[in-house]
Amino acid sequence: MRVIAGQCKGRILFRPKSKAIRPTSDRVKESLFSFLGDRIVGQSVLDLFAGTGNLAIEALSRGAEHAVLVDRAKEAVEIIYKNVNLTGFSDKCRVVRSDVFQYLRYAIKHDEKFGVIFADPPYLQNVIGSLLQLIDLNDLLNTGGLFVLEHDSEKSVNIALDSLSVMREKNYGTTTITIFQNMR
Repeated sequence: MRVIAGQCKGRILFRPKSKAIRPTSDRVKESLFSFLGDRIVGQSVLDLFAGTGNLAIEALSRGAEHAVLVDRAKEAVEIIYKNVNLTGFSDKCRVVRSDVFQYLRYAIKHDEKFGVIFADPPYLQNVIGSLLQLIDLNDLLNTGGLFVLEHDSEKSVNIALDSLSVMREKNYGTTTITIFQNMR
């Protein structure tokens, strides 16, 4: 697991010992960020179910302004701190040990907004519908902002949404990345 491009290109990141944390593969990450291109530059990023911090760190390396990384697992938060310090991004990151939904309610209450939100929930948890609806119905994304959802290819994301529109969906074997754009 490495940083693919940008300021920290080639930096090897710390990996979890536990199989419970499933980082986004380099192949999927490279394809995703190739698609995102300059859309990431200058953005405030939210990384939900952050695991290793892999996605937020890649975004920062490619020019994102700031990142909030949220995970409730102690091991994940420890690895995130190691990776943020390793890459020198500690001044651009806020690491939050919290349940994702609890943090999102906090962010809504405090009027936090993001240009890009990444979410890579555990495949066995059935949270995609709740997560999509919470982000869709609240003002967490800037106008034109992107919500990037990594999910099991067998799980459908065909949910009626008000402001989020599917921009792209790409399958990588057992993993699918669906990118939504905030049209509000």
